[in-house]
Amino acid sequence: MRTRGIPPSPPASRRRPLLIAALVVVIALGAGACGSSSKSSSAGATGGAAATSTTTTHLAKTKFVLHAGLAFGAFHRWIYKPLKSGELEHPLTHKAATLKAALAAGFTYHELKLALADAQADPTLSRLVAPITALQNKINGLGPGLKAGHVDAGQIDQANGSIGSIHAGAAAAGQPITEQTPAGP
Repeated sequence: MRTRGIPPSPPASRRRPLLIAALVVVIALGAGACGSSSKSSSAGATGGAAATSTTTTHLAKTKFVLHAGLAFGAFHRWIYKPLKSGELEHPLTHKAATLKAALAAGFTYHELKLALADAQADPTLSRLVAPITALQNKINGLGPGLKAGHVDAGQIDQANGSIGSIHAGAAAAGQPITEQTPAGP
């Protein structure tokens, strides 16, 4: 029985894509809130010094662990493990695995960029800036090859070694990284 003025609800098959789209928007908005903020302070009238500006990231260590954990989890789940299990060896028969690996490389690069900004903002983590930058360059070089269906196993192994050294460096700095596997690339 339909009442006047109230439209019927869509069938369940149409609600699922709408729910997924809404979830993606919420996640995208939440990720945008993980940036850094800027504080400015100026000298008093008695000092006559020029105004200074510093950029700080609130909770830099916590954000570093989160972003690095997501980057490393995505790398291992969608790139390294499929390579080791042979899913990326035949790009024509495993096109979906290759596409997921390419998307994961982009996600990993993005999360490394955020982790790098957090490491730069914290003196304890600043010694990880160079290894993260090197890993970021390796991952950036992986993406185009994966998109084209070409897998460079040596480059993936090198990236995995870099991740291991960053894990060890972060643990030595008192910030052990726990890998977090994203739901999908």
